[in-house]
Order: sequence, then C-alpha cells, then structure tokens
Amino acid sequence: MSRRNVIQAILKAGCVLKGEFRLSSGKVSDVYVDVRKLYSHPKEVKIVAEELAKHASSVGCDVIAGIETGGIPLATMVAFILDKPLIYVRKKPKEHGTQKLIEGDASLGGLCLIVDDVATTGSSLIRAVNALRESGFYVENALVVVDRGEGAEQALKGLGVNLRSLTTLKDLLEAMNAA
Repeated sequence: MSRRNVIQAILKAGCVLKGEFRLSSGKVSDVYVDVRKLYSHPKEVKIVAEELAKHASSVGCDVIAGIETGGIPLATMVAFILDKPLIYVRKKPKEHGTQKLIEGDASLGGLCLIVDDVATTGSSLIRAVNALRESGFYVENALVVVDRGEGAEQALKGLGVNLRSLTTLKDLLEAMNAA
C-alpha cells in the first residue's frame, strides 16, 4: 500500500466534493473531503484502514481513540486490525445515561493514538487530546486520513502531539486535476 493507493481509493469512492461547504472549523471552503463515503465502498475503505493500521503500528500505542463521528469507524477498523482496545471521544458529554465524554473503558490508561478522518485547524483533535489527557491517557500522536493543511499540524505541535496523515488535500486535488 502507499499514499498513491490511498489517494486512488478516496477519489474512486467519490470523497472529494466541489461546491460551497462550511467545515467543522467554521471556515467555508469550495472543497469538502467526505471520508464517510468510504464506508460504502468496502475495497477502498480496506485500503485506507490497512494504511492507517500500518502507520498506527509504526508509532506504537496501547489504545486507539476515535473522534465522534468520522473517526469512530476508522478507529474501530484500526483497533481490530491491530488487536488494540478502542475508545472514542464524544463532541460533548451525553446528557443521559453515564454522561461520559469518553466512551469505552477509559480506565485503561496508557499511550493513546487518536484517529480521525480529516484535520483542518485541529480544534476537534485538540479537544480530544485534552479530554484523553484529563482521563489519564498519554497522547503523543494523532493520525488522520486527510490533512487539509490549514494549521492542525502546528496547533497540535503546541500540545506536544505529532499529526500524521495518509495524504493531504493538496495531493488529492493534484491527483484529481491530473486524471
């Protein structure tokens, strides 16, 4: 597998959309990367999940954490491939039941790798890092499918977290234009 295979899988699944979109960061963009579309394309999502697992294995971790909602299926696949425990971080605590922000067995502790679909400014990742650290996890790395290149890497560095991505928005757009 390679970056090229990941890019081809993302494009084949129709994940790169053109139009006008409000991103979770609040920014407006003429390009949206909808990684969730991958989940409807088993061959393509398998390529991406296996590449994520390879990267996750190279940095090492005790626990895989997904971010609600886009990161949960990806983190689940990576956890299964690597036979690691899975937890996930909600955007906000549930208002019923246990009212948790972190779902799964948060008492596990240890070195936690955050997995998400797309990074823009890093705000969702930063919120997850802080929640996980407050719960006793160590977080040194975050892994995303696509880095939009809009500040997430620098923002996470400020927290001592390395951002790794399978590809970038720039690479996706270049591949689309070359096709």
